[in-house]
Amino acid sequence: MTTTATYTPNVLCSTAGMSEQEWLGWRTKGIGGSDTGTVLGANPYKTKRELYYEKRGIQPVKAKDEDTLPLRWGKALEQTVAEEFSIQTGLRVYEVKQMFQHPQYPFMLANVDRFIDLPDGTVGILECKTSNPNSKFKWDDGGVPFHYECQVRHYMSVMNIDTAYIACLFENSSDTMAIRKIERDLAFEEQLIEAEQDFWENYVLKGVEPPFVETPELCFSTIDKYVQAQFNKNAFVITGFDESLARIAELRAEKKRLEDEQKAIQNQIDSLVLPIIDAMGNNTSGTATVGSTRYDITYKPMERTGINKDNLKRLQINVPDIYDQYVTTTSSRRLSFKTTAV
Repeated sequence: MTTTATYTPNVLCSTAGMSEQEWLGWRTKGIGGSDTGTVLGANPYKTKRELYYEKRGIQPVKAKDEDTLPLRWGKALEQTVAEEFSIQTGLRVYEVKQMFQHPQYPFMLANVDRFIDLPDGTVGILECKTSNPNSKFKWDDGGVPFHYECQVRHYMSVMNIDTAYIACLFENSSDTMAIRKIERDLAFEEQLIEAEQDFWENYVLKGVEPPFVETPELCFSTIDKYVQAQFNKNAFVITGFDESLARIAELRAEKKRLEDEQKAIQNQIDSLVLPIIDAMGNNTSGTATVGSTRYDITYKPMERTGINKDNLKRLQINVPDIYDQYVTTTSSRRLSFKTTAV
């Protein structure tokens, strides 16, 4: 699978003045750059199954608030990131409010944050990001989160552009912006296109749900979001999973054995530390040096503020306005497994 040496992307539509809902509607017509990491199994926040549901227009049964503070800040600061990138690099940055489409692979779409006029007269791409300072380590030593790299390489393929930059702002200081240059890699691009084509043609267009291949936690999150739980009188009859069920039982037994062993070890530790705590009296910390080793022990009181179930019920009855304003209800599904001899 290759792309021609020279081609010009199609303009699918103008995004100027487009509402959020209209924009989301256009995104269902293909795979965008932010979808690429998911297709390649590199997105830590979304499964292929969830992306499939989005492209098929299947609505979640449990609404998820996408208007989170990080997303809002990311949108609000996009222009700031672009301007700071321009200041630090001296390169002209500009916006084109259009959605583009790959001329050879029409399922590949691109909404590019900004374009760049490069010194050699060519055009580059700029992807603007913001992130929590605690995530800065992911950019250490010139690195960039892989799902962001996939996103930019998707754009480079659609636009037939050889150079891109990713600029990520962590705090309100110019020295906390990471700028990474990415050059086009046609070999990787072929793999990217092949994966996207497989996802689009064999799953989205055929209406076939892709298998779960991500972490169980992420997969359970997708199920909770899109599958309506129903409390039926008769249990679902499970077939075709005999080996899995037996293995689950074995692993749970092993887990129980290890937990019992861990508890026994903890009891030994507690028995040994008890006379030390007793000797410390009302002191909350103690230290000892034995040979070349120093030992530090703390035994501090901990406080936790909360409200029990009975008081929560009283709050609902006595001051319902306050209860409704501050108390939120969340739902989740709890997994249990047991074996019974029959």
